[in-house]
Order: sequence, then structure tokens, then C-alpha cells
Amino acid sequence: MARLHAPDRTAETEAAFRAWCAADPAHAAAFEHMTAVWDVAGGLHAERASLAARPSPTSGVRTPSRRLVLAGVAGALVLAVGGVGFWRGAGATVYSTAVGEQRRVILADGTRVILDTDSEIRVRLDDKARRVALVRGRASFTTATTDPRPFEVEAGGRHVRAQPGATQVDIRRDADDVTVTLLTGGAQVTGLPGDAAPVSLAVGQQLVAASAGIRMNQPNVADAVAWQGGRAVFRDDTLAAAVAEMNRYSAVKLSVAPDVAALRVSGTYRVGDNAAFARSVGTLLTLRVVGQGERLTLAR
Repeated sequence: MARLHAPDRTAETEAAFRAWCAADPAHAAAFEHMTAVWDVAGGLHAERASLAARPSPTSGVRTPSRRLVLAGVAGALVLAVGGVGFWRGAGATVYSTAVGEQRRVILADGTRVILDTDSEIRVRLDDKARRVALVRGRASFTTATTDPRPFEVEAGGRHVRAQPGATQVDIRRDADDVTVTLLTGGAQVTGLPGDAAPVSLAVGQQLVAASAGIRMNQPNVADAVAWQGGRAVFRDDTLAAAVAEMNRYSAVKLSVAPDVAALRVSGTYRVGDNAAFARSVGTLLTLRVVGQGERLTLAR
């Protein structure tokens, strides 16, 4: 686990890891359990330090003491041992996040995944293929560099297949609307609305597949991945759209009075603090923030 998380991870390390997983079914199960332990413990200190410079939706949560971390690891081990039969019977491994939470995992093939707030994926790896279902939310996938098996993500009936080699693709699902952004490598999207032909994406391209049809964009790459650092970037978006995006990350829910919903917002905001966002936008647009607690409204 430590070697796979290391910044100097090599193709040889990934190949050795896959060979180790293939040698005994218990190895792959042990790795999945260790992934759960890693998440509870917060990873190695070096990885935590590298992430500390970036704001996150949970930046306000206190870091647990070493004693609490060790207790959490022990609890995760107990849960892992008890869950062996369940995962083998289900045939898929499930990873999910709560509102305001983000999670980084490494799949058994070496693929790195970043899960956004309120997201869930289900993973099936077998001898022939690597399949992931994005049940809800958003996830970024960086595929293992030397695994020859096809890697495919299904989301809302859309199928995203990564080209062999290192591919990084960001996929977001809002009900049956799916947005696919290719950051590195190559990917093809099938199962598009209206029986449209498959679309092969080039690096930097974004495909939006909605019930109304297909739209191709060329987004700012830094904006597209800002969520991984706990930020939301708006460029002349409506206030209603900005509020909807911010609400994904916080228990404090914002609403917008109808007569100000179409006002435009630009800027970069830290997610997870909707009260601060409301105060900032209220100052910029000369709006009042009405309400308190977990319900706030922006009005004239």
C-alpha cells in the first residue's frame, strides 16, 4: 500500500502488485481491507502532508490523535474481517462518500480514484476486464499504466472506455446526465442519447450527454479539476447554478429568491462553507442573507 501511494511509484511496482494479487485470491481481499484501514488512518504522514496545502471540504475537522487513529485502525480491521463473505458474495467492491467528504483510493489493479462529495462507485475486476459503475456523484480515474485489461466506467447508461496506458478521466453523473472530461490519454464514450455514434475524446475535451442531446466543450483544465482541491470555480454562471453546486458540499443549504436567480457569478470559492459563500456573494451582488442555521436564502 505504501509503495503504491509513493510519488516515485514505477511500472515495475504496479506489475509486481498485480502478480501478487493474482497469486492468491486472499491477497486481493487483503488489499481491499488495507485500503479501508488506510482511509481510516489517513494514509502515511507524507501523503497527508502533501495534501495539507490544499483546502478541502473537511478542512475544519480536527486531526485525530494517534491513539484515536490506532483505535480506528483496529476497528477497521475487525470490520474488514467480518466483511469478507459479504464482498465475495456481492461480487463488487463499493466505495462511497458522504456530503462534504472526499476520498482517495487505489483499486486492486493500481488505478487511482478520487471520489467527490456524496458519490458512490462499484468496482468489479476479473481476468478479462475492469468495470466500474458510477452510481452517483463524481469521480476522477487515473488508470494503471501497464494493465492490459479493458477499463470501463458506466454512468447513467453511458460507457466510458479508457485507452490502454495511463489515462486520467473525470466523470460526473447528475441523475442521467453525464459529463466526461479527458485530462490525459484517450477515451471513447458509447451509449449516447438518440443512438448517437461513439465519441472519441481528445485530451482537454469534455462531453456532456443529457436527455436533450450531446454537447462538446473545451473547458479550462484547472477549473475542471478544482474540486479535487476543495474549490469551486464559477465563470459567469447564474447565481442559481452556483448555489446548486455549493449545496452539494454542505449540510447548510442555500436557496435563491426567484428575482435574483439569474444574476451572474464569477470567482473561486472554498466548498463546504456555504455561510461564507453567501456572505461573499451577498456583498458582491448587494444581496441580503436571510435565515440562520442550516437554511439560508439570498434575496434583494
